Amino acid sequence: MATYGYIRVSTDDQALGLKAQRSAILAKHPDAVIEADQGVSGADPERPALLKIIAVVQKGDTVVVVRRDRLARDYVLAALFDREVEKRGARLVSLDGPNMDPDDPTAILLRVQQDGYAQYERAMIRMRTRLALKAKKAQGLRVGSVPFGFSLGEGGRLVENPAEQQAIAAAKRMRKRGKSLREIATALDRKGIRNKAGKPLAAQSVKQMLVAA
Repeated sequence: MATYGYIRVSTDDQALGLKAQRSAILAKHPDAVIEADQGVSGADPERPALLKIIAVVQKGDTVVVVRRDRLARDYVLAALFDREVEKRGARLVSLDGPNMDPDDPTAILLRVQQDGYAQYERAMIRMRTRLALKAKKAQGLRVGSVPFGFSLGEGGRLVENPAEQQAIAAAKRMRKRGKSLREIATALDRKGIRNKAGKPLAAQSVKQMLVAA
């Protein structure tokens, strides 16, 4: 029987980073095989590392996460991942979960509550962020780092970057044609389009630019 550890971060600077998650899992399960999804939102179903684990788990194996919100911040998505692991005869456990049989009705209820709170917390964060951005943008002020599609103008105000705006328009067209975020990122990379740091755009970056546009 094997143990797999799944770790995830949506941003590089969040408190519970990949290193901290890895250490926490290995402290409890020294032989765990760790797979990581970096820069992936908790509501994004595109999880190469997690899907890799699900593809190889067998009966009697265990998949470990530090917290349920590392699995997902979407109630339905968390339930889907749970079901896929269970279908293969394995079990998915969280280090912050109750110390009881995962099939116990109380344990199931607590998982549902944790997943619901994770989704609620994500919605609240997004709402506060949108309100803050809206207020700042109304004043033409920069909010945090300069977003893709804009450059920093006089007085710290954001001005549209024509080349990056064209890239966003191209991404929108591809999305309407049914292209996945990763396919769009690959297509933009082939065109030589990079992020602000000069690196290829990741799928999550494409998603962020489409939401913000």
